[in-house]
Amino acid sequence: MKKLLGLTLLALLLLSAVVLWRGLQFGLEPEPLETATSLEWDEHRALASISAAIQIPTVSRGADIPVDTEAFADFHAFLTQRYPLVFSQLEVEVLAGQSLLLHWQGSGEQLPVMFLAHQDVVPVTVGSESEWTHPPFAGVVADGFIWGRGALDDKGSLISLLEAAERLLAEGFVPERSIYFGFGHDEEVGGQGAKAMAKVLADRRVRLGFLLDEGGFVTKGLIPGVDGRVALIGPAEKGYTSLKISAQGLGGHASMPPRHTALGLVARAINRLENHPFPADLSFTRDTLMALGSAAPFVQRVVFANLWLFGPLAEAMLSAMPATSAGIRTSTAATMMTAGVKDNVLPQRAEAVVNFRILPGDTVDSVIHYVTTVIDDPEVTVSLYSDFSNNPSAVAPLDAPGFKLLSRLIREVRPDTLVAPRIVVGATDARHFEAISDASYRFLGLEVGPEELAGMHGTDERVSTASFIDSARLYYLLIRRSAEL
Repeated sequence: MKKLLGLTLLALLLLSAVVLWRGLQFGLEPEPLETATSLEWDEHRALASISAAIQIPTVSRGADIPVDTEAFADFHAFLTQRYPLVFSQLEVEVLAGQSLLLHWQGSGEQLPVMFLAHQDVVPVTVGSESEWTHPPFAGVVADGFIWGRGALDDKGSLISLLEAAERLLAEGFVPERSIYFGFGHDEEVGGQGAKAMAKVLADRRVRLGFLLDEGGFVTKGLIPGVDGRVALIGPAEKGYTSLKISAQGLGGHASMPPRHTALGLVARAINRLENHPFPADLSFTRDTLMALGSAAPFVQRVVFANLWLFGPLAEAMLSAMPATSAGIRTSTAATMMTAGVKDNVLPQRAEAVVNFRILPGDTVDSVIHYVTTVIDDPEVTVSLYSDFSNNPSAVAPLDAPGFKLLSRLIREVRPDTLVAPRIVVGATDARHFEAISDASYRFLGLEVGPEELAGMHGTDERVSTASFIDSARLYYLLIRRSAEL
């Protein structure tokens, strides 16, 4: 017995040693920079440009509300006046009414690159205007921030791109690879403008070697256990679909109810879906922690270095918070429900809508199959809620020249920044270019902390002036070195 206990203790000690050693070895340390980039910038002009852009309310209000064409016309006029070299030397097309496709002819034969941003912004919630520190469409620059709707999503990116391009044109720069800029006008309501641009390029048999859109940010205080700046680059984005869960009832008086009303059947189906989430895939989160290297908390490194042992623990840790849970599985969110017409009348029909953000590896079809299997009720019907569905994007390679150069330039602009990949859980215009792009990434160089994240699509949208200027520097370097992407 003593010998058995001794062998067991030895085995446990060896196991612990292996687990801890793997944790110590887990992670990739960033390559040392030879030099940081020092690039002077006309900050006064750049801040005046983003301020003026915010003051033009290019709002997308929804598919049933007509586009404010006058606002977009004003915005186009402003861009043309503010960036005369861009709009006189590049080929400019207006597509789908208000979307802008710009072409900068290159001198070489390499596949072109493309930068995306969108002109439109979400509405300000009616009645919330007084809660803003500064009026939402005033474009105030104060206290180290640019305030207003679109500062972060996504005029900050659009103006940074144009500031960089205008400067390069003034310097006489001619790109080796052709460059496209795509500025959609309705990204917030589905991106028909982006679809039109992608179709035009496809019809012209244009193939993109590299594409960069919004989606990832420079985060600060958003990665658990990591205090510093982390640039999260999205090599892919989740897919999207909403399903209608419905059931029929006989109706009648509520004083003589059946065991399950139509509403009860739908509610039970929703309960089953919420209690049986989609299976987790930890590989994407593992890649993120691996890239953070020694900056990641040691406990997390130990866990993810030994998923063969701690897989269930890792899944439980990540599933505990909505932000991290969304990164490891196809998410399930019941969002709408309709049923009866009166409190004492049995509903003849009940419907609910459940939204799914689909992790790479799943598809719209596999989501429908999983939902139908989990509900497992012949009295409940599962169907698509609308035609607005798409599968997840392809996962762009992390060892490609474009990802490596983008990572390196982010750190050249701000050497105190770590770079890590992370799947984008929302939707961007990049998804419409899947068929013509070899590698699509999602990142803009604006810093986002907890307060900035809360302001995106919310109250007090803002972005720091320093990170806005950093974003312009980053785009300048990317365009200047686009032949390496």
